[in-house]
Amino acid sequence: MKLLAALLALLAGVAAGAQLTPIPWHPKGSAGQEAVLAPPITGRGALTQEGKGKKKKKALAPKPLPAPGPPKYHMTFDKLTTLSPGVYVAEGNVRFQSEGMFLTADSLTYDSDKGTLWATGQVSVDWNDFTVSGTELHYDMNTGTGDMRDAYAVQQDGDFTVIGSVIRKTGPEWYEVEEGTFTACSAAVPPWSMQVSRGRFHVDHYAFLTNPRFRVRNAPILYSPYLIWPIKPDRSTGLLIPEIGSSTTKGFVMSNALFIAPADWWDDTVYADYYEKMGWGLGEELRYAFADDNYGWFHGYYIKQKTDNRKRWDFTWTHLQKMRKGWYFTADVNLLSDIDFPRDYQRDYAKGTVSGTDSRIFLGRNWGPYAFDVYAERRREYFTEGQDLIQSALPKVELRSSLQPLWGGLYGGFETSAAYLHKEWADTAVPASIKHTLSYGRVDVHPYAEFPFHPVPWLDLTPRFELRATGYGKSEDLDTKAYDAGSLWRTYARASLDLTGPRLYRKFHDGLKHVLEPYLSYDFVSRDAGAARLPVYDEVDVVSLDQSTIRAGVRNRVYTKTGQLVLDADLYQTHSFKAPLSQQGVHFSQNSPVNLLVRAWPEARWSADLRLRWNVLDHSLDSQSLGVTYRPKNKDDSDFVRFAFLKSQTLGVSQFTNTSVAPPSKEVRLNAGWTLADGKVSLNPFIARDLLNKEWRDLRLVFWYRGSCFSIGFDVGKRTIGAFKDTQYRFLVSLKGAGTVVDLMGGTGTY
Repeated sequence: MKLLAALLALLAGVAAGAQLTPIPWHPKGSAGQEAVLAPPITGRGALTQEGKGKKKKKALAPKPLPAPGPPKYHMTFDKLTTLSPGVYVAEGNVRFQSEGMFLTADSLTYDSDKGTLWATGQVSVDWNDFTVSGTELHYDMNTGTGDMRDAYAVQQDGDFTVIGSVIRKTGPEWYEVEEGTFTACSAAVPPWSMQVSRGRFHVDHYAFLTNPRFRVRNAPILYSPYLIWPIKPDRSTGLLIPEIGSSTTKGFVMSNALFIAPADWWDDTVYADYYEKMGWGLGEELRYAFADDNYGWFHGYYIKQKTDNRKRWDFTWTHLQKMRKGWYFTADVNLLSDIDFPRDYQRDYAKGTVSGTDSRIFLGRNWGPYAFDVYAERRREYFTEGQDLIQSALPKVELRSSLQPLWGGLYGGFETSAAYLHKEWADTAVPASIKHTLSYGRVDVHPYAEFPFHPVPWLDLTPRFELRATGYGKSEDLDTKAYDAGSLWRTYARASLDLTGPRLYRKFHDGLKHVLEPYLSYDFVSRDAGAARLPVYDEVDVVSLDQSTIRAGVRNRVYTKTGQLVLDADLYQTHSFKAPLSQQGVHFSQNSPVNLLVRAWPEARWSADLRLRWNVLDHSLDSQSLGVTYRPKNKDDSDFVRFAFLKSQTLGVSQFTNTSVAPPSKEVRLNAGWTLADGKVSLNPFIARDLLNKEWRDLRLVFWYRGSCFSIGFDVGKRTIGAFKDTQYRFLVSLKGAGTVVDLMGGTGTY
């Protein structure tokens, strides 16, 4: 019964066209293009008639209009015979042009008084966007109706083709066929077609098909008593083809949607999904474009699970708009009922995992080096223990200035902000985590200046100085652990000096140039005894105070003779004169690990990225990563192969339990995008292997075959998310002019 219901829904659906592109619509108010008729064609002979209609005189009372004269036309030919007054027989390379019609034939008999014509031989006629070819045409120019024998008709853009023994034109943009074939393919044996008992076609609108028998090449596949099929170039309102599948967690699944496209500047899709075990889910996706720089989209979904009466949902709204006098507005709102919702109900497999949601509504303006911003933001982090933590700024106001010349060689800038903040955090110092909540105001003032100068060409010196004062409406009492203590001001000064050089370089005989660039950077930050009491919200609060560090390193760069960079290597280490920078168990060091970063582009098709970190306490590499990317020659960015290896040892210890904060990890990843057979076949595999636990963490393959008028896609994936493991598959068939007509999905999920 489930399969029967699925087939009936599939056959009864009214497919909405042009659903293959993400935003195939135009902004509101955009002007269309006017059609232009071709000029008359002249030959060995020509005959033109302008009609004999009389001009209507102005009268005080309405009078009957005069009878219309003969239709206007222009005809060229090799030979013309007059059978009687107003009746002509044109032969040889006949070209007949009238309003909205252009005809070619071997022979044409035309009665100019009756406005009828009879064309034979190789006949082809263009009626605006529809071309019909055949062996014989009878046509009445007064009524705009007629029929073509042994007919083959094609829409101007090739969106659909109709074949039949007789195709009739029944009115403006309306055609009929009996016992014919309908397809969007142009091949002699089309990859897919529908044989119909009767078909009515409204060009650039819909085809109304009676008894369509869907065929793949010559093999019959499906039958329906009636079907409405979109044949308009723009988006079409109608029911989308249902998605059918099954899942171990949701049972039998059938998803359908109504696509609404009343105008070219907005459309709406309403979803209705049935899950055998969970019940009904409803969703909506609205897209709009008021102008080229004023557009957005909305998505929402809701389901009340009948297994536990749990209400689950998601909400997304994105908007981008430019306004007058340099103002701009953006909104990016993302809300979820719970962390597992995308995994359970997200239609896109790649978006099935999230760790949190970020939402921001932003209003700003830039002028010169200055920027003024007002925004509200909300960040929500999800945890498997069911404890979600929220941070928000409602609102936050910022005024900034980038570095700009002040006087002499001195440059200056500033950052200021005022915000009302809310934050939640878990107390990890106790076995049972306790969530704390704090709402407070914050004001921040941060001016800075720098004075770069170059005493010699091979040496750069840049001193920098900055001040910062941040006021908090509430703080933490370190003795009572109260998180709503009195107000607090944190102030500090920072001074740094960057020295680059002396630069050394050498040119080789093959044109390569090697540049050796040592550098030294000193950083001093003053102490603030009350800083330990402040709540931490963002980067404004995350500043390491009471520090004195120096970083020493050397950069190596290799350039080709054309100046292209092919190698960039950076080796550096930091030393602290106060606090330790490395920790291993009970051992500490005031030296940081030694870091090596290497990026290489040996040729246009290859690139590599190597990152190594040497632990100065246990004298070992505690972090390693290598990434290699290959892009074929003469291919676009869609073709690539990327390999990555990542390994890390214990990154540190907890000050409370003396256990590893981050466990060791070791994995390899392979990601690729490849097109074959002149772009007809595309493969996108993704593989992630956990080498320590010897298991596949993520396996996914996306396959597409694109024919001349159809596409077949297959998406299969298997992943492990903590204790949860699932597999999913999806099979899609898209037809030219109709979009996706088959969408089958399924999968399993276990803990």
